[in-house]
Amino acid sequence: MSAKIPETMTAVVFESVGRWAVRQVPTPRIAGPGDLLVKVLACGICGTDNQILLDPPGAHATPGVVIGHEMVAEVVAVGEGVEGFAPGDMVVGDNNLPCGHCAMCHGGQYNECASMRSMGEDVDGFMCQYQVMPQSQAIRLPAGTPVDTAVLTEPVNCAMGALQKLDLRPGKTYAVLGCGPIGLMFVALLKASGAGHIVASDLSPERLAMAGGLGADVLCGRGDDPVEACRDVTDGLGVDAAIDVVGCLLPQALDCVRKGGDVVAFGLNAHSRQTIDQADLAMRGVTIHGTFVGHFTFELTARMLAAGVVNLHELITDRFDIDDFGEALDALRSGRSCKVVVYPNGR
Repeated sequence: MSAKIPETMTAVVFESVGRWAVRQVPTPRIAGPGDLLVKVLACGICGTDNQILLDPPGAHATPGVVIGHEMVAEVVAVGEGVEGFAPGDMVVGDNNLPCGHCAMCHGGQYNECASMRSMGEDVDGFMCQYQVMPQSQAIRLPAGTPVDTAVLTEPVNCAMGALQKLDLRPGKTYAVLGCGPIGLMFVALLKASGAGHIVASDLSPERLAMAGGLGADVLCGRGDDPVEACRDVTDGLGVDAAIDVVGCLLPQALDCVRKGGDVVAFGLNAHSRQTIDQADLAMRGVTIHGTFVGHFTFELTARMLAAGVVNLHELITDRFDIDDFGEALDALRSGRSCKVVVYPNGR
């Protein structure tokens, strides 16, 4: 290992329910022939990270694990069996580690792997200065790709995975219910697909303003009715597809779409229980799509962002050094921020 790589590094470690710490831990070493050792340039704080650190938690993680999975990094060393990567390459990584041999993996649905492990939850993630990752999970980026573009690849990939469930065509109409960071990514991607109208709803005026800047045509805030707005822009028909980004708006999404329309259940809220009218769903021929992370979309997402098809770096409203992780988490929880990014090796 190069002498330039320190023996210890700074990392954010999940300790136990509601407890985390910024610690000095041993710098990981390459253990297998297919490993990459990477220097983490930036790591976004995901809503899942916040859920892990709540008391009670809203998402699982193994105590002692380094959190974080929305990353961009520079390769600093490679295992003896690595092909296609070299020190100096900029990479992003798919943090989900499927087993490769269960029925779902063999059937091509690796995102539904029965034994899926995730970096940042089950094994060490990227809210740290260095990390080891399998080359199978890494995507090399074109030289010069901005760090603040690349760090958004993983969450944009989740949106891309959801959109591949839909028949995207220019002129189609959509509703995006919830304009947090991923909702705003949906707006930008739908606009890039040639959407005829996009109705966006959120309680935050600031986030609705960002949605308008990214291409939403109709903005529904507190007191507005997204269902009525969807009917207004479609002469009473309803939009072609609606996306529940929050995880508790499925009945509203169903009311937004036309007969034969599509609803994407994207948001994860394990505590939400909703009631839908099955007779109405059946008689109107509406399709509900469940979706979880991206499915064969990670490399396409990385290429799209590097090419500048959508410009999302302005979603990053707050930037922090890793020693200030507590302030970064507070910024995320305040509701005033959009995307919060930590730079473990400095900005």
